[in-house]
Amino acid sequence: MAVADVVVSFMLLVSIYGILALGLNVKYGHTGLLDFGHVGFYLIGAYTAALFVLGPDDPTDFTVYLIGLGDVPILGSWVTAILAGTILAGIVGGLVTLPTIRLREDYLAITVLGISVIFQRVIQSETWLANGPDALRGYSPPLQGPFPVTGETVVGAALLGLIVFVAWGLTTAVLGMVSAPPSAAATATSPPHGHEDSLRPRDRLYTVATFGATRLSTVTQQVSRTAAVAGMTAGILAAVAVLIAGLTLTVGVIVSVYTWIVAAIAVREHYSSLSWSAITTGIGLGTGLLLALIPLPVLETIGVKIIITVSALAVLVGVYYYMTTQIDVLSNNRLAIVGVGSLWFISLWYFILPILGPLGSGDIAGVAQTLFQNIVWLLRFGGDVGVGYAVAGIGELTVKVDYPRFQLAGFVLSFVGLYAIVERTVESPFGRVLRAIRNDETVVKSLGKNPFTYKLQSMVIGSALGGFAGALWAMYAQGLTFTTFAPRVTFITLLIMFVGGAGNNKGMIVGAALFWAFQQATTQLAAFFPPAIRVNIQAFRLVVVGILFLIVLYYLPEGLLGSRTSSATATTPTDGDSSGPQRAQRTEMNPPDEGDGGTSTNTSVDNDRIPDMGTQRELESEE
Repeated sequence: MAVADVVVSFMLLVSIYGILALGLNVKYGHTGLLDFGHVGFYLIGAYTAALFVLGPDDPTDFTVYLIGLGDVPILGSWVTAILAGTILAGIVGGLVTLPTIRLREDYLAITVLGISVIFQRVIQSETWLANGPDALRGYSPPLQGPFPVTGETVVGAALLGLIVFVAWGLTTAVLGMVSAPPSAAATATSPPHGHEDSLRPRDRLYTVATFGATRLSTVTQQVSRTAAVAGMTAGILAAVAVLIAGLTLTVGVIVSVYTWIVAAIAVREHYSSLSWSAITTGIGLGTGLLLALIPLPVLETIGVKIIITVSALAVLVGVYYYMTTQIDVLSNNRLAIVGVGSLWFISLWYFILPILGPLGSGDIAGVAQTLFQNIVWLLRFGGDVGVGYAVAGIGELTVKVDYPRFQLAGFVLSFVGLYAIVERTVESPFGRVLRAIRNDETVVKSLGKNPFTYKLQSMVIGSALGGFAGALWAMYAQGLTFTTFAPRVTFITLLIMFVGGAGNNKGMIVGAALFWAFQQATTQLAAFFPPAIRVNIQAFRLVVVGILFLIVLYYLPEGLLGSRTSSATATTPTDGDSSGPQRAQRTEMNPPDEGDGGTSTNTSVDNDRIPDMGTQRELESEE
């Protein structure tokens, strides 16, 4: 299996848990409602979707369930199933909220936790409902039949075009956001003919990727619109090229290389303010981590490999701590250095480690083939089914598009769509009221708002997102057991939220990616130990997750990306105050009063949790 296939599976899980974390973030991050029973709505969405797509119950197959609507047109489709799971989870979330929302935060959390356990036990004990303690199986994800596809048929070309549409559109959106400020200025001023050379290479790439439609990309909304049009155009062109000319490999190479180039541009832009010393330190940190793990696959004695690896990791941490505390240039960029080191380590793991085997045996063609397969992540290589190609310097290749890549396109598109909806929701007046309730419910009441109504709506939205994630999990797993929906799922989601930053929707992406990267890394490291020890290592992960949870809460209470800040606050200076980026460091619900020159009359309390007249003006503007 190529490393690209592992990354595809990883991204599927990140998408599911990212949506699950978005739902919890609406509840706690934006409204302040601590829900320890979030997994209950995840369960409802999963089982509802599965029951909708299952065929009628057949007593001879040893499974029993309440309904099976899979044979009913439209009603038994996955689209209907996902909608049903989402809506039912939201409704149940609202019903659960009615008697519990007036409780204090800790009582609310425990009460909802108990309700989620009741949901789990009902599934376990009531066999007639969803096959009881046994797995609920017998359904397939949508459109799985035609896969793997090669593009030689109309259906195969259309499915490949859909994947290209998502990949090209999202990549172009990222490129547009990275290039937005300079490009917007360039397109707004419309440089005369002959001055196109003043554009940066990334702007030229953006012009090509959008097929010349760069004039629409002057604001974020227009960037996304342009990216959607570009993705649709690329998808149609790819489908036509594959169907008529059989250019499956060419399409895969172009799309894959384009995504890698944009990823490199985005990383470079993100770390553009770092000094070379900080970047070098990060690269050294990532290389040191790789060297510290070398004894695991090399040494045979378990005790020796553990001692050497742990000692090397301790030395690496000590060197990092010393350098970031003693060198001023590095002390201000501790997390950025870790980020650079992590990206460098991932690059080595993805591109370099897979080629060491064939390189050691002198198989140059094997090196080129392995590297090529990992670069062209859009396609699956090998197997008996596929289109054969002979590539100079690489050899014979069999290529196709498998179902996980199509599923990934759907999951990522769903996540991006829900993320955009949640962002618009929390940016709206409704979202400002939610944050005001989180900060000080009394002020909201004093202005005539009913906090109960807004809390109820927040719980419904967050629970519905949890149900949507559950429906995607049912599609991904192709089988459900009640043990999957244990309370630990809620606490994993809480960890994801706190790592990324409660109240910061972007943080849900970061948190989900970091958690599943940890899961994937420990799984691969456990493979270097005997089966008896391997089981203990995988079980010990929960202990490590708990420790990491405590560390994050203690040292990074606002998460890696920090709490969410209002875009208006972050970009618009206010009279008597500092610039927008400096104001963004404050809590958005506590702007200084315009009449007091930006000064605060109360410096002895935590201003981040006290909405003042600025908050009241925000709420009054919604009347």
